[in-house]
Amino acid sequence: MAVTGLMTLTAFSVFAQKTYVGTPVADTYVRKTEGVFYFHHPCAMYSGDDFNHVKNSLDKGTAPAVVKQEFEALKSSPYTKLDYKANPQIEIVRGDATGTSFEGENYATAMHDAAAAYQTALLWKLTGETKYADKSIEILDGWAATCKRVTSNDANHVLAAGAQGYTFANAAEIMRAYSGWNNDKQEAFKQWMTTVFAPVNKEFLDNHRGPNVCSLHYWSNWDLVNMASYLSIGILTDNSEMVQYVVDYFYKGVGNGALNNLIQATFDDPLGSGEKISQAQESGRDQGHALMSAMVVANLAQMAYTLYTQNLWNKRLDFFAADNNALLRLGEYIALGNLRNGSDNANKKGTWLIDAAQMPFKEYKYCIDCTCKDKNHGAVHTAMADDNGRGGVRPGWEIFYTHYARVKGLKSGYKYVEQMADKLRPEGGVGDSRYGSNSGAFDQLGWGTLMLYR
Repeated sequence: MAVTGLMTLTAFSVFAQKTYVGTPVADTYVRKTEGVFYFHHPCAMYSGDDFNHVKNSLDKGTAPAVVKQEFEALKSSPYTKLDYKANPQIEIVRGDATGTSFEGENYATAMHDAAAAYQTALLWKLTGETKYADKSIEILDGWAATCKRVTSNDANHVLAAGAQGYTFANAAEIMRAYSGWNNDKQEAFKQWMTTVFAPVNKEFLDNHRGPNVCSLHYWSNWDLVNMASYLSIGILTDNSEMVQYVVDYFYKGVGNGALNNLIQATFDDPLGSGEKISQAQESGRDQGHALMSAMVVANLAQMAYTLYTQNLWNKRLDFFAADNNALLRLGEYIALGNLRNGSDNANKKGTWLIDAAQMPFKEYKYCIDCTCKDKNHGAVHTAMADDNGRGGVRPGWEIFYTHYARVKGLKSGYKYVEQMADKLRPEGGVGDSRYGSNSGAFDQLGWGTLMLYR
């Protein structure tokens, strides 16, 4: 089966092309030029082969039951209704609204509309029904024609630029193949992403809001959503420089989204599995944000890996493999700390799989003796956070499990990731009552069972 989609190369080079199906083979592309990438669209969260596989299995009735269940859930989502009404705003405000056109925050409008654009794009790609495509581009075009900036009087708008940025970009990456999307409007949307979202993403990653705070002042999730946004916009716009920036940042960035800061320490599994688990930068803060960082980095790594399947010369795109599967160890630590043994549901019943006091932890000093101007906000974490957010659920565990157990074919090391994936499957996404309706439900794209489960 030939690879379908559009391929672009953002600089000249000579390359050999071969087709692939599913997991790439070593000679898929012969390529040596550092910093220049192939973009065989779609190539953000999922490839054309991924979509073809799922669509064919649904059409033929051979899809696993949980995939069919998640497909039906997607079709019944409130964000895929054809009477859904988008509400584009001239500004996206998250945080202190002083100095903006609004009296308070309004980012929820972008949050909801980006999710709707993404979910209807998925449905179009899997059904071929243009009614979903038309709804998705209606939302995308409306925002590109209306919105001028993402802003606030503090730093919180950066979170919207990240989380909503990569959701909008992933929706457009799917829709760019739709013949009904006027080329001028498609280009206008790309321009919107590169002028409204991307500069906020990069300024934050470069400077972390200026000289009054140290580079490690902002928690890992702030970096990660902006890395995800900048990467996905780079993919959407065929911008190799943007992609290379995120790759470099993941490995050697100064903030807490960089791998060496994201992971603080590695331990033996205290329950005796013989495997390793790794403490995350936010593990001592609270479990809601620790879970968020795990799910967002899973989305980030999935996007990078999809691009890697077309650029096998650049192994640094395989974030999943970095530092001997470090992200798997991070996932194992966070999953273990949030699993219950026995009854485990939305009401948070059941006993913990492990007591919080049993979780190994390396002391973490947050903004202690740093260069931040404000010297009163530091904290010392001495144990994994045992707070009300413990036991929370977010979609994204299917990414961890599928990649390490199925794509990479590891025989072990994902015990707790697998339990989390089993617990949530079919995991769904925004619109599923398990994830609530606040911003946390919109930080990750979801629908991994539908797209990844084999």
